[in-house]
Amino acid sequence: MQKNFDFFNNREGRAAFIAKTFYKEIAESKNVLDVGCDINTLKKIVGEKVTGIDLYGKPDYKVDLEKDGLSIFKDREFDFVVCTEVLEHLEGFYEVLDELVRVSNHFILISLPNCLNIFTQWDMFRYHQAGKFYGLPLEKPMDRHRWFFGYRDIDLFFQHYCKKNNYEIVTKFLHCNYSNTLKGNLVRTTIKVFNIDNASQSYWILISKKI
Repeated sequence: MQKNFDFFNNREGRAAFIAKTFYKEIAESKNVLDVGCDINTLKKIVGEKVTGIDLYGKPDYKVDLEKDGLSIFKDREFDFVVCTEVLEHLEGFYEVLDELVRVSNHFILISLPNCLNIFTQWDMFRYHQAGKFYGLPLEKPMDRHRWFFGYRDIDLFFQHYCKKNNYEIVTKFLHCNYSNTLKGNLVRTTIKVFNIDNASQSYWILISKKI
């Protein structure tokens, strides 16, 4: 599968990555909905045509996706809908995904973690622990992942979902988010030489409503 090696290490970096990677589609869109916008960084980069929603941070609207979905928005209200690293945190994964489809007039961008990447598996084997998103924390966490899947699970799911909902896949890729350190460069080179899909940390897909 196609891979992207651009590095970012925080949510602000991810917003910049989105603005750069999907510049063409964002530029041709009249308005953008950023679901899980945090402090609204994408809006700061792209401009006022972005509407950011989140339960925390500094969104334009505070929205609890589990309780309310996207009920404050009309059908087909946004040309470009962004929902990156969000759905895996929700019990209502399917319901919120259907809401993204409802409010979208054209593009939907989604990213999800590749929970079964080889380094995560190795850490689980080495430490005999499930990690901060899947284990049993000593105190009740504010947030955690509700779903556990690998990139192949995600890919098969979206092939089915797009066919079912009259969408087409514009592009998809595995994001290999390794820093420009000696170790990071070695990992990136190894992935490229041996074409290792399961060293990626996340799966990204841009889908478009068929006209």
